[in-house]
Amino acid sequence: MTTISSPVTIGQQNRVQTEFKSGLDDFTKDLMVRQKEWLAKELAHNPYEQVAAQNAQEVHTAFRMNGKLVGTIDENGGFTATGISDGGASQAAVAYAEKTGLKGAAYADYLSQKLSQVFKERYGASVEVVTYETGDRPTVGEMHSEMFGGVLPQFEAMSSDRMAYIRHFAQSYAQVFGEDPFAGLGTPYDDL
Repeated sequence: MTTISSPVTIGQQNRVQTEFKSGLDDFTKDLMVRQKEWLAKELAHNPYEQVAAQNAQEVHTAFRMNGKLVGTIDENGGFTATGISDGGASQAAVAYAEKTGLKGAAYADYLSQKLSQVFKERYGASVEVVTYETGDRPTVGEMHSEMFGGVLPQFEAMSSDRMAYIRHFAQSYAQVFGEDPFAGLGTPYDDL
């Protein structure tokens, strides 16, 4: 058996010197704080409360086609419709209103005027436009119940994968900052 014992050199070998820093830099800590704020909002969000608040808003204008409710504009200018097409007029009106700085009642009035004009041009006498006076307005919930049949949306609970991520984040955050990032929110991640 023959053994070769000569050294083999592949090329010049440069040594790299690095300094190791323990802990997290300020940028990473800032990201963790922002992530905490985002996740806290997600955990505190209650979609049923949001729907209740939206349903309590008053309707500014209602659109009926052949007697059937097909659209509403709420007091804040939110437009909802089914079974009627505005051909993009609502988006154009919203863009113009926002560009010109219209707010509140002026915004809803402008949107109502533009959509009324478009619907009357498209559908003629089959469209009835009802603009309600302040203090004598139905709510969005009442009108949408009529328009969509009174079905309330159902929301899915947060997935176990999402909750596991939140739990992992809470543990990492607590290790860095020494506190529970979601204290007081009643988070269910401890059950996982």
